[in-house]
Amino acid sequence: MTSRSRTLSGVALMLLIIPIFAGLLACMPVPIGDPERSRIDPDMTGIWAILENNSGSDAGFYIFEPYDKRTWLITGIGLQQGDLADLNKYDLSTYGGYEKLATSEKVSADNFYSDGVALYKGWLTKLAGEQFFTWEPKGKVDALTDDPEFWMVFHVSKENEKTMVLRMVDGESEPFKDLDKTRRAYERVLKKHAKDPEIYGADDEYQIRLARAEGPVLSFLEDVADFVIEE
Repeated sequence: MTSRSRTLSGVALMLLIIPIFAGLLACMPVPIGDPERSRIDPDMTGIWAILENNSGSDAGFYIFEPYDKRTWLITGIGLQQGDLADLNKYDLSTYGGYEKLATSEKVSADNFYSDGVALYKGWLTKLAGEQFFTWEPKGKVDALTDDPEFWMVFHVSKENEKTMVLRMVDGESEPFKDLDKTRRAYERVLKKHAKDPEIYGADDEYQIRLARAEGPVLSFLEDVADFVIEE
């Protein structure tokens, strides 16, 4: 199955488990921006529910936790359903679906839980007036000694203080063809094509829409995160 037949967020949560997906996704062979010169945006810190088009297919959330003043530790956690639960009862393409889930269900191995996480280091970079978000995979045994083989780079668009859209840059799109594998070369292309739909894939297939978790949704997702730690 190729990346074209999956939503991005679902595959992203699996990248550290099945690294071959890195070759299927249109990731970047170089990082964008310098994490040592970046600054976190406090408004992005927190827990964000993934709003999906296919109800329940890739349900989950991301935790953006400041590692320092420059970068975040990003944790991706997918929702799993137990034998006594049915995720399809809830329209998780909307925040209201998460609210209904959070107020109707409990976290347990028989109901809703998660059995794993994906970890990334993240930092922001502004190019041509647009905000880009680089995710560097972490969590492997050799992560401290070897450079990653790929990076995910997203364009950040804030709809309001509670929702934002991340559109993944397609490193295999035409403007990036035959480039030297250097950060500067890729950044030059991004500056030139920052507002070009071509570099973000077709039909929003590389798009992740996020909603800030608050109230009962926040408590429910925190319980899911605790379940992973306790297990």
